Amino acid sequence: MTSKVRVDMPLCSHETTIEVEDSGDGILHVRIETACEDVARYSKLIKELRIEDYSEFRNSKVLEKAAEACLTPTCLVPSGVFNACWLETGMISRNLVKKMDTLCIRFEV
Repeated sequence: MTSKVRVDMPLCSHETTIEVEDSGDGILHVRIETACEDVARYSKLIKELRIEDYSEFRNSKVLEKAAEACLTPTCLVPSGVFNACWLETGMISRNLVKKMDTLCIRFEV
């Protein structure tokens, strides 16, 4: 099964779609569609992920490659990758996601 997450970033006017598919051999395949050049560069660096890459922050390929691709610390795409990976591997319940359907950050200024 494939898990799909959309990240909307109105601050930079970009929308990104992340698809993660479990190959069944412990490797997740990541596909990212975006108009952002930095995120496109990032997507080339994380095409395949192992559990250690998305199960924790320390030594995470998801985060290390985000820094390498010069994503800003405010970019939500790496969080989207984590969520898509967790959804694909059952670490987040599909039933729960169907009920909630969104995560968000609200600015209160």
